Amino acid sequence: MSTEPITYDVAVIGSGPGGYVAAIKANQLGLKVALIEKYSKFGGTCLHWGCIPTKSMLYSAELYDRALKGKEFGILCRDVKVDFRQVKARKDKVVKKLAMGTAFLIKKNHVATFLGKGTIASPGTVRVEGETAAEVKARNIVIATGSEAMLFPGLETDGRVILTNKEILDLDTVPKSLLVVGAGAVGIEFASLFARFGADVAVVEMLPRVLPLEDQEISEELHKLLSKRRIKILVGTRLESMAVEDGRAVATVLTPGGEAQRITAEKALIAVGRKPMTEGIGLEQLGVITSRGRIPVDAHMETNVPGVFAIGDVVPTQQLAHVASHQGMLVMRHLAGEHTAPLNYEQVPSCTFSYPEVASVGLTEQEARARGHEVVTSRFPFAAIGKASILGENDGFVKFVCDKKYNQILGVHMIGPHVTELIAEGTAALGLEATAEDVSHLIHAHPTVSEALMEAAEAIYGAAIHF
Repeated sequence: MSTEPITYDVAVIGSGPGGYVAAIKANQLGLKVALIEKYSKFGGTCLHWGCIPTKSMLYSAELYDRALKGKEFGILCRDVKVDFRQVKARKDKVVKKLAMGTAFLIKKNHVATFLGKGTIASPGTVRVEGETAAEVKARNIVIATGSEAMLFPGLETDGRVILTNKEILDLDTVPKSLLVVGAGAVGIEFASLFARFGADVAVVEMLPRVLPLEDQEISEELHKLLSKRRIKILVGTRLESMAVEDGRAVATVLTPGGEAQRITAEKALIAVGRKPMTEGIGLEQLGVITSRGRIPVDAHMETNVPGVFAIGDVVPTQQLAHVASHQGMLVMRHLAGEHTAPLNYEQVPSCTFSYPEVASVGLTEQEARARGHEVVTSRFPFAAIGKASILGENDGFVKFVCDKKYNQILGVHMIGPHVTELIAEGTAALGLEATAEDVSHLIHAHPTVSEALMEAAEAIYGAAIHF
């Protein structure tokens, strides 16, 4: 009987939405694959401390808010209260269910799993230390170790008052007040969530606007609507210091005018971005180049070291779960010898699950103009859509950014009801190189909020029916 260690075609370090999807795709393509995970459960940040738990809690907040407004719809809800422990319990139940599903899929696809921290010991060898102790031999290695919350130099979280996205998910009660530092997607989602549960929320953002990567009109509209919902927003404002005093977070911020302000809150969330987890996994010894912690890769996600690939939050592309998954599948198709086309990162949908929701794909108006396009835009308000009125969600609009010559769609930007679902149509339009005319001719069911896309496309020609 042979005692030779197994040599895998590929070893994947990290089981988030990049790593586990890559491993499953490898098996489907006939590759022998090993999956290494430092935690005791598969799924990564997205499943356990990111996308899934936050959206579960956001939905609970939405139901609570709707119950409070039930009279408007003829539904009388008396003594409506929040049992935040139950909100948390449901979140945990959803996460557990999906984690079990992920583990089942990994097992079903015959992926060899190793629980422990993976370190690249030498070319073709990953040392695993933890629940499993092993040396995994592989012809190729995929780094999918993800990211963690970024903090300011000198600022430390205590896990009780000053929190990151991990600790805030384990609160047992809704804080009476919450200070959110950072107005990107994570900060805005948590601000929206706790504001709907009744917390007094303030958001501090160093850049001039909320969701600074979105189209400027979308950012301005969101700022207006969040303020309308009694969320205090300070943009162009820098955090100078933060400390815990008498069990509360006390922050000093510097406003655009140079004035120092003191903000006190029961809890504070630091949401200023995420940093890649690439330290201490053997990259230096192997000679893998990094830049500010991120790993440059080619069109096939291969690093400067042959046979070593990187995907997800550790590479300099959008830090989004769906990007990581597609990068993982791309790597495996490449290793299996299939012809692969590079991912088009300008056609990646971006979603913020706030209230109201924000979603976009493609170029913003500002980006399109900067690239030399002669731009034409249109806006169509949800207030003019019948289904939006039925839902009682009339705020927001759909915006198309097109090249004037042929009206080819360069970007689709939305703020309003269910836009995180509607953006799929915008992604398809960009992928198919559609024009506004193409979308305007597609028959959209009535009454649906999706009609706003058809009307926005018509509006490029000044031909919207309902506005």
